[in-house]
Amino acid sequence: MSDSQRRRRPHSRPESDHGSSSGRRRSTRPHPNARRGRKRKKRSTGKKISKILIVLVVLVGFAVAGAGLGTVFGILQSTDMLNTSDVMPQSYTSIVYDDAGTEVNKLHGKENREYVNLDEIPLHMQHAVVAIEDERFYEHGGIDMRGIFRALVENIKTMSFRHGASTITQQLIKNEVLTNEKSIVRKVKEQFLALNLEDTLEKQLGSKEAAKDYILELYLNTIALSHGLNGVEAASQYYFGKHVSDLTLAESACIASITNNPSLYAPDSQPENNKKRQTLVLDKMLELGYITQEEHDEALAEDVYANLVCTNQEESTGVANHNYFVEAMIDQLAEDLQEELGYTSAQAYKMIYNNGLEIHTTMNTEMQAILDETFTDDSMFPPSDGTLDVTYLISVADTSKPVSGPDDTSNQSHYERKTTVTSEDEVDAFVESVKDELLDDTHQLVLDKVTVSKSLQSAMVIMDQSNGQVKALVGGRGQKPGDSVFNRATQGLRQQGSAMKILASYAPAIDTGLLMPGSIIVDEPVTYGSWSPKNWQGRFFGPLTVREGIRDSMNVLAVKTFMMVGAETSFEYMKSMGLEHLVEEDKAATTALGGLTQGVSVMEMTGAYACIANGGTYYEPTYYTVVYDHDGNVLLDNREKEGTRVLKETTAYLLTDMMEDVITSGTGTAAQISGMTVAGKTGTTSDNVDLTFYGYTPYYTAGIWMGYDTSKEMTNVSGSAHLKIWKHVMSQIHANLPNKEFTRPDGIVTLSVCAASGAQPSSLCSQDYYGYSARSDLAAADFQRDDSVCTLHKSYTVCSETGKLAGPNCPNPISVVVAVKDGQILGKPSEVPEGKLDIDVSQECTSDHIVEPTTPEETTPGTDNEGTTTDPSTGTGDNNSTETTTPTNPVDDPNFGIQ
Repeated sequence: MSDSQRRRRPHSRPESDHGSSSGRRRSTRPHPNARRGRKRKKRSTGKKISKILIVLVVLVGFAVAGAGLGTVFGILQSTDMLNTSDVMPQSYTSIVYDDAGTEVNKLHGKENREYVNLDEIPLHMQHAVVAIEDERFYEHGGIDMRGIFRALVENIKTMSFRHGASTITQQLIKNEVLTNEKSIVRKVKEQFLALNLEDTLEKQLGSKEAAKDYILELYLNTIALSHGLNGVEAASQYYFGKHVSDLTLAESACIASITNNPSLYAPDSQPENNKKRQTLVLDKMLELGYITQEEHDEALAEDVYANLVCTNQEESTGVANHNYFVEAMIDQLAEDLQEELGYTSAQAYKMIYNNGLEIHTTMNTEMQAILDETFTDDSMFPPSDGTLDVTYLISVADTSKPVSGPDDTSNQSHYERKTTVTSEDEVDAFVESVKDELLDDTHQLVLDKVTVSKSLQSAMVIMDQSNGQVKALVGGRGQKPGDSVFNRATQGLRQQGSAMKILASYAPAIDTGLLMPGSIIVDEPVTYGSWSPKNWQGRFFGPLTVREGIRDSMNVLAVKTFMMVGAETSFEYMKSMGLEHLVEEDKAATTALGGLTQGVSVMEMTGAYACIANGGTYYEPTYYTVVYDHDGNVLLDNREKEGTRVLKETTAYLLTDMMEDVITSGTGTAAQISGMTVAGKTGTTSDNVDLTFYGYTPYYTAGIWMGYDTSKEMTNVSGSAHLKIWKHVMSQIHANLPNKEFTRPDGIVTLSVCAASGAQPSSLCSQDYYGYSARSDLAAADFQRDDSVCTLHKSYTVCSETGKLAGPNCPNPISVVVAVKDGQILGKPSEVPEGKLDIDVSQECTSDHIVEPTTPEETTPGTDNEGTTTDPSTGTGDNNSTETTTPTNPVDDPNFGIQ
């Protein structure tokens, strides 16, 4: 989008030369005494002198009431002249765009100003304000002499300063430049500046009428109309739920009545007072000829108070003004304004909501729509347990601690309390109990928010791994209940289960050259301190490859790998991949299985997996590309953001290749996308409290969490329920994308290893009796493996009946090759297959064997004298298959056994 195409101010500053009023609608104002159509003659010197004298008379009049003439001249000398921009509104709505440049949202601050041009404001709205606020507005030059003298007389009579005869021009200056202080200093400045402003605008815009139109437009967009509303458009939306252009005469008079004293004349809180003033407005409009008697009577008869809406549109429809993505974007933008430009938190949010920014986000509208639709479809989710999860956020100020100013929040503390209840009454009781705990005479409530969830919850994030751009996110199930609610995707810190194994154990182990996919780790009982990790089914499987450990989510292998890497190294790798909520206590073996101190967010985990999907380069998740200020200048720019190399390209590829197995034949088969290559890792915590999955294609990375807001077991919820949702969303996103494989970098080779020892295979390895022989897998070319040859595989002579070492009485001994370590045979399944012997080389056979004599007729041609068909190299019935008996599709419970 070019600079010329970017949105500008609703009305740019008037040019310094004499312009034209073309483009503005010329209003028809039926004031009987109006003289606006007359051509202005060139001012003579005498007229200028007269105008100055009038000003002096006015100023002297006020000086008599409150101060000396010298004071007046002192005030004038200290008053800076106005620029026309000084009276323009300082608060503008910010506009939010998606990744295609389409406007998707608006942000406004406390003033809630929706700027509208004068031609969008109906004449009866304009006339109502002029009639009640400044009936000679179209005639005077900025101050109303008749009104001033009347006010002066009243002030002298009452010996007060209550009557000011402020014109619309003066009120505009007071609202936008000066203060509401009632003093002669402010009044003198106000009148002087009003004359100057009208004279300047008349020169710049070419006519008095154009100047008046412009002043009225600014005034109608700045006046305060109660409830933090500024301007007639915001008030119209709030009070009547419609645009100002659609207001009736009666409704216009109702709103025009508010500005005199918003707290006294607000139509919702003070309808009787407002009705009295509305009647006065209509009477004045009739008197000045703006409306007919019939229009006057019809407007008086209209019951506008029965039509009051008095709420924002999003509140009345039960729909939040901003989706989860926009709110997350706002928070990141505020952080960046503080870190990069030095704003305070309060200044940053004020800039976002009040300074008319142009914010170009990374959100893909179509992807966001798919997420929103999916997460509001109850059929996609398992049934909940009928309880209510309550999250109570409360901020408390310690009034005994001093603060430096209104923006200083150092004396504030923020708390989060959660519970599960069975009724709404219990929610209220819980909130009161927390207040009783935290509040007292010196600890005062700043703000609080209660979130009640009636169902099983979930959150999901979709990222473009090539640049870290967040394309869509949803922070909870169902219709978003409002703005500034808890975002489970970015704010929810949860245990991640086995999804941590890749980040904490295998990524650093492969990147540092300790292990490769084909490396062997023995799955066996181990103890670290007082903790003994166990597998998902409570038994052990002996030597397994890293690939098998990832595919089947084996706990012991992940913990042993973590211990090889070292807690410090693991911690640094995880931090470099964006897991910012890890703490020192997480430098523990339990981290390998997802046992974290406070947990991490779905956003953090998705960013970490996106790093692997992106070939090992990490990009911090970002929600916007570029932000322009109100004048079109670049404020913040993420378009050329650079990533950080965290993992070698070969490491990322090897991890991806192994995680493809998770999808094709491991714990994540339910996440398969038809016609698309997918890699990923599942995670489940103890007692089925948290379900997670982080998966990616060559295009996008997506992470999902499912659980309750309070950590409780999900009963009757399938371990693949979240995978169903992930697949549903990602299948739609990839529907029109061609399949492609993950890019294989240079430096990937194939290595052959012994399945028992992990060393280079010997000539015996391929003859393993149970098939636990040599196998090949991918590896990094720079992997420095042990050059030693396997010494575990040996040939043994065993009894063909008992499987023990053959004794002197064994009639038919056979030779077998098995791998033995510490007296145990590696690779022997717990249940020996039919046709195989239960080999035991730790004992000698002592059985008494009875050998039946044979006759020549019983001897089978081609056999030895004992009638066996032995093969000394393999043994009877040898199975040369290279497959091992390993667990398939285990229940992925990484915290099993964590103390």
